[in-house]
Amino acid sequence: MQKGVPQIMDITSIRSVLHYLTRNILPTKFETAQQPEPNTIQLCFRGVDSQTWLEVSWNGDSPRILKINKPEKIGRESTLSKQIRYGLKYMALISIDQDDFERVIKFSFAKKPGDEINRYLIFELMGKHSNIFYLDSKQKIIAVGKQIKSSQSSFRTISTGSIYSGPPVNLKKQPREYESFQSWKNSISIVPESLKYCLINTYQGVSPILTKQLEVISKTSNPQIMEKNIDFISDSDLKEIFKNWKIWINRFKNNNFKFSTFNNDFYCVWFFDKEINCENKIDLCTSLENYYDYYLQQKKLELLEKKIEGIIFKQTNTEKKNLNLQYDLLIKSENYEVYKEKADNIFTLKEITKRDIIKGQKLYKKSKKLKRSRELIKERLSIYKTNIERLEEFTTLLENLNSLNHEKLFMRIKLLEEIMEEICNEFNIKRQREDQKSTHKIQSSPIQVDTPTGLKLQVGRNMRQNDLISFKFSKKGDLWFHAQESPGSHVVLKSSSQAASEQDLQIAADLAALFSKAKRNIKVPINLVKIKDLQKIKKGGPGCVSFKNGEIIWGNPTRGEDYIKKNLKTVI
Repeated sequence: MQKGVPQIMDITSIRSVLHYLTRNILPTKFETAQQPEPNTIQLCFRGVDSQTWLEVSWNGDSPRILKINKPEKIGRESTLSKQIRYGLKYMALISIDQDDFERVIKFSFAKKPGDEINRYLIFELMGKHSNIFYLDSKQKIIAVGKQIKSSQSSFRTISTGSIYSGPPVNLKKQPREYESFQSWKNSISIVPESLKYCLINTYQGVSPILTKQLEVISKTSNPQIMEKNIDFISDSDLKEIFKNWKIWINRFKNNNFKFSTFNNDFYCVWFFDKEINCENKIDLCTSLENYYDYYLQQKKLELLEKKIEGIIFKQTNTEKKNLNLQYDLLIKSENYEVYKEKADNIFTLKEITKRDIIKGQKLYKKSKKLKRSRELIKERLSIYKTNIERLEEFTTLLENLNSLNHEKLFMRIKLLEEIMEEICNEFNIKRQREDQKSTHKIQSSPIQVDTPTGLKLQVGRNMRQNDLISFKFSKKGDLWFHAQESPGSHVVLKSSSQAASEQDLQIAADLAALFSKAKRNIKVPINLVKIKDLQKIKKGGPGCVSFKNGEIIWGNPTRGEDYIKKNLKTVI
């Protein structure tokens, strides 16, 4: 399984969640809905004693239905969530229906239990064809997750106002608990393929992950038996697969589910712990939520990193293009003396015509304009050079963030969101709508470690944190460290509480070297400055400082890395 890609929720996992919901939330009153992401809806139902939150996603990469903890209020203003929220207000969820191996789930709503059904929510969790439908009592579509035009599908069009029709009928054979081994073998042997695809192409409800699960739990002579052509598999191995196939059907039909993990990245809801030597004490719904939360956050983290890298790359190219343009203009402006000399030559002629005077005046005017423009061009050159340096600082902050994986995923995502916001604000880059939604309200904090003598050391991980530790959190007597002429994080040694030893200064310098662009060097020159000699640059972005009376000490990035890994903790 690729990093950041969760296991696809198959029909068995869906069935296990629906079994829990049917037992625990029917009937319940619908309370609210919100849409935190374009392809995800979160629904809240209130029972007598508690609330239950569900998350349903029709994202093609990870369609799912999960019971979740109460989420943050994000996406309440989306059109779909508003329509569901106001349409189902004061209504009760009275039934949840799903037919055997079909991946279509129907939530039915009425004013109260026993009344006529007048609203439906239908979820089709079928890979890239997944969707959500909000219907009235006559099955007319009031709202839909994604509309399908006739040019996109030859089977059915999906649009608001039309009557809902289900997906194509599944013509595959339905798994049956009492089917004989010979019948099962004959069914999957019609077309000689790998055992995996023989099962998938013959029976309903069979997914690649189910074939993997059957392979893991079965004691066969070939650990990769699912990839082997069925004509070359012995009857004894097939009987072993068939034995566990029957166990799966039995547990599916009887709603006998329990969460367990195997092969590190995979999970199963129909293995029992003793069958795979696994101990799992968390309930199924919580385990599923934790699993998908982890992998989806991993995926979000990777996407954010790539997006920030793309923004930095694009903006750097823009700044370099503008810089080169100004250099060209500067070279042209150096010709101002040539135009002045030509004008002088005209006015030294013995006979000057009116035409010559006009030409000479134009040359003088052009000369003066070019001369004046030189200063403006130099200012622009300075601006574009500063912008490129700032982008290098953001790149270094991104690299520093990836070098340490000591925090929870949600906090790393928050840091990336803050860095993206800082870049976009500083360079007036328009952000996409989904990028403006913060994952968590809590702000990130600087890295903090203690020196051997007990002094605090703080390291900024974005521009806001650099500003905070250098000015707001610092006191007179604290010391500031930064790699000389190299992008990097601000490091502050809290020496206002007691005098810093040589060892304290060295550790601070080592960390400043580690969190800089020069961290791959053996030694890095570090500026050591008293906080009272540090000044914020006017009109500069966050983290832009100037200083006086600094001194240079040498930092060792390798030593800094060893120290921080042993002593790392964060400010909350």
